[in-house]
Amino acid sequence: MKRALVLSGGGSKGAFEVGAIANLVNKKKLDFQLLTGTSVGALNAAFLGQARNHQELQELAEELTGLWLGIKGNRCIYRGGLFGSLWRFASRGALYNPRGLRDLIHRRIDSERLFHPRTVVKVTVVSFETGKLLCADSRCRELQPDYLAYVLASASMPFFFPAVPIAGQHWYDGGLRDLTPLAAAIKEHPDEIIVITTFPIGPNLEAALPPARPGHALKAILRTVEILLSEIAVNDLQLAQEINKAWWRYPGKRPIPIQIIAPTKPLPGDTLSFDPGQIRANLHAGYEAAEKPRFLAMNCYPAPVPPSTAIRRHISE
Repeated sequence: MKRALVLSGGGSKGAFEVGAIANLVNKKKLDFQLLTGTSVGALNAAFLGQARNHQELQELAEELTGLWLGIKGNRCIYRGGLFGSLWRFASRGALYNPRGLRDLIHRRIDSERLFHPRTVVKVTVVSFETGKLLCADSRCRELQPDYLAYVLASASMPFFFPAVPIAGQHWYDGGLRDLTPLAAAIKEHPDEIIVITTFPIGPNLEAALPPARPGHALKAILRTVEILLSEIAVNDLQLAQEINKAWWRYPGKRPIPIQIIAPTKPLPGDTLSFDPGQIRANLHAGYEAAEKPRFLAMNCYPAPVPPSTAIRRHISE
C-alpha cells in the first residue's frame, strides 16, 4: 500500500504531530512512502524522510520525539531580546534569528539519506519576489544542495524570521499559501492519506479557534497568524473532500481514503512558545488523538453542481 502523511504548520504545536506520528508508526505499525509538510510540518517530514525502510522509520519516530523533548525553551530555536529584535527587524526585516533551528536542521537531517528513493518528501515554500509556491521534491536531485535550506525556509514565518536566500530568490513559510499540503499528496495517487493538523476542526470542517482577548502588538500579530493559518488549513481539507466527491465524474479515478488527526480542543501556548511543559502536553495530546482519527467524506453520488475549476485542475493532474 502506498500511504501518504500530510503534516500542517503550527510552530511549537508541531509537537502534537510528533505525538500522533509516534502512535501511527510505533503502535499501529503504519508505514509511509510519501511525506508532505509545511512549516514545522516540513521539519518533521524531512526528519522522517531519512528512513530507508520501516524499521528506520520507527527509529526516527522515536528520535524525533526525543528531539522535541530536548527543547528547553525558545532559545533552543531562535534568539532575540527586545532591543536586538527591534534592530534586527529594522535591518533584516525579522524579529528573531532562527540560529537554533538552523543548527538543528543541519545536525539532525542528512540530505543523502533524505534523497534515498525509498521515501518521497515534499516541502512547500513561497518566493518573496514572485509569490510563487514551490513544492521542493526529494526526487529532484538538482535541489539536493539546497534542500535543507528549503526546509528552513518552509519554517520561516514572515515578520518573525528572515527569508532564506536560495538560487537568487528569497523564500518564506509555505503556510502563506498551502498550510496543509494535501494537493501535493493527492497528485501522487496514494492508496491512503493521513493528515495531521495542529488546529481543532469543527464537525463541518470549519476552523475552531479558542476565544482570545486583545493585548500587546505582538500578541495581536500572533493571533492574526493563527486565524489566517487555521482558515487556510480547513480550506485545504474542504477542497480535498470536494475532490473526493467529484471523482465519480472521471473514468479511472477513485476516491482516496483520507484520515484526519486533529486536536479535540485548542493546543496550549502560542505558535512561538517552546515551553517544555507545553511541548510534553502537546506530544501526549497528539498520541491520544491518533487513537480516534476522523474520516473525510467520500460520497460517490452525483453532486448538485459541476466541480469547480480548482477541483478540475487537481483531478486532471
